[in-house]
Amino acid sequence: MNRRRPLAGLAGLALLIGLGVAPPVQQSEAAWVDSEYATGAFAAGTLSNPTGMTCTVTNAAPLFLTFQSVTITWVSAYPWTSPSGPTSRLTASSTAKTSTVTGVSSSGTGPYTHSVTLTQALLESLVTNLLGSTTTFRVMNVAGTNWVSQSQTKTLTMTLAGLGAACS
Repeated sequence: MNRRRPLAGLAGLALLIGLGVAPPVQQSEAAWVDSEYATGAFAAGTLSNPTGMTCTVTNAAPLFLTFQSVTITWVSAYPWTSPSGPTSRLTASSTAKTSTVTGVSSSGTGPYTHSVTLTQALLESLVTNLLGSTTTFRVMNVAGTNWVSQSQTKTLTMTLAGLGAACS
């Protein structure tokens, strides 16, 4: 045992001397941190705006004075539904509530013509109170959750009794 102790001491001393004379560690940058520069032009993507929005009121017979339905039509570069691309969206808003309108029919292959007819009962389910109110229809094109085009709007107004419905 006595022989091992001096050998261990010499090995430890050699290690300390080796560390003392070793060159210092150099700092380095990872390859992906090295900056590179490029030039060129780029353009941000934009959504086209819907066009040609119309709002047509149909009043009930026999006197054609009371509100029956409203038909909203517009043209968009995008379909109503798409698994991955931009789409068109229609909302109906009152002071009580805003809802996305469903049941829209489309025709064309781009540009698309979209149309929906909303009866009094369906419209009341979307905006809560219809008679004696103002309902704003807004159509826009959307992509994902944050890209929204400029919108077009039409406003449906009527008296408490559902008389004199007009869209502008």
